[in-house]
Amino acid sequence: MIIEKTMNIGFMGICILVILLCIPVYLIYFYKLNLQRKFAMAITKAVGYLAVTGIMLEFVFRLNNVILNILWVIFLSLLTSVVTVSRAKLSMKRYFIPAFFSTLIVTFIIGILVIMAVFSTGNPFDTRYFIPITGFIIGGIIESNAKALDAYYAGLRNHCALFYNLLGNGASHHQAVKYFIKRSLERNMLPSLGRMAYIIIGVTPAVMWAMLLAGTNIYSAILIELLALAVMLAASPLALLLTLVLTKRYTFDEYGKLSTQKQINETEE
Repeated sequence: MIIEKTMNIGFMGICILVILLCIPVYLIYFYKLNLQRKFAMAITKAVGYLAVTGIMLEFVFRLNNVILNILWVIFLSLLTSVVTVSRAKLSMKRYFIPAFFSTLIVTFIIGILVIMAVFSTGNPFDTRYFIPITGFIIGGIIESNAKALDAYYAGLRNHCALFYNLLGNGASHHQAVKYFIKRSLERNMLPSLGRMAYIIIGVTPAVMWAMLLAGTNIYSAILIELLALAVMLAASPLALLLTLVLTKRYTFDEYGKLSTQKQINETEE
């Protein structure tokens, strides 16, 4: 499943781009919408982000080096872990390493599996496959896992009586914890499911047209879209579960009981 054609945007394409940007500028000026600053900031941020990303990816794609590709994914996993732990209001000292390894392991396993199975390449670390696939996986983990981790530990902190009530009524440690894991997984998967309708209606047509213009046949384009949705739904909850496993020792003692309230509150420090 290799794209045989490429798109080259020349001077005319740049002119059309400028003309299209002039349309909202004119509307803002003509109707005095008071959006000049927001529009300028949005365009500046978009151009700056794309420029930096483009320069870095140009360097990575030009070298097509396995070690550099792996370092790139490690770097993205580090950033993702920092954002996830900070948004979940957890202790960076305790939860950064588990979140990092969870993100990295899930990204590598799912990414290589998808590349080997779908693109039929002998080198799963080929830049043109490895970087986009792993980047997509990592991007889908950030927001969902932050909310899910926050829901899990907030539940244990605020409803620890429920945990002991379940144990007192004959539930095993696994059964008692399963309730909180269930709530966490719901917080993890609901955003992805909610975004799916928007992705299918708003994003998918644009991406599919881009792939068709680049030379991909219709069936391959549909398969890639479905694959992207499947990756998004699978990677995030797997990373969450692995993080919960790796951080179990910070939440429960050697007897499977909740840590003291002081220790639980330290997760937010």
